[in-house]
Amino acid sequence: MQQKQLRLLIMSLLTLIIFISCSAIKTDIIGEWQEENYQKGKIEKVLILGIFNKDKPLLRRNFEDGMKRAFEDGGIAATPSMNHMPYDQAVDSTTFEKYFQDLAIDAVVVSRLVAVDASRDYKAGYLYTIPFNSYYGFYGYYYAGVQYANSTGYLSKNVVVVLETNIYEAKDKKLIWSGVSETVDPDKASDVINSFGDVLVSKLKGEGYFK
Repeated sequence: MQQKQLRLLIMSLLTLIIFISCSAIKTDIIGEWQEENYQKGKIEKVLILGIFNKDKPLLRRNFEDGMKRAFEDGGIAATPSMNHMPYDQAVDSTTFEKYFQDLAIDAVVVSRLVAVDASRDYKAGYLYTIPFNSYYGFYGYYYAGVQYANSTGYLSKNVVVVLETNIYEAKDKKLIWSGVSETVDPDKASDVINSFGDVLVSKLKGEGYFK
């Protein structure tokens, strides 16, 4: 009887530990900007583009696949950019037309790593101003992001991971939404991807961007 009770106690403690460790991973959108003149409710299909160091194609692959799952779980069709173009090829007006024009996408969701900090340098509720090159078009932001990504490091334990995400209308490549997210205490990249994807899709749905 005592052994049975001991086993139940151990199982309960393990379950509690797992629950606490999982619940510690949290993502918040700590700042956002929206194009006021954009007519919401038109997005049915998105292209997912992660900007990461070109020497880390697996990280980009995992990010884009994870974001695809998050959008599709939210009822929005999504396709990873790596499904359609070589990972080491740059995106410009020519390659965009070549690889993505026939996909009938409504918007491009672009995310890049901003910071991996041991403590929070980004505070919730601050006034978010759209970053340089973002408002002036998708291609300018992409090239600025690529240059940044190729000079930065990546994930380690006990950190705050900050991502910047821009959403561009596919037709004219103009910015319609931009935001900064903060994920606290991830153990691995998939923790960030899963948590961030769920939060982003929920927020965009709540704000009426999807059809």
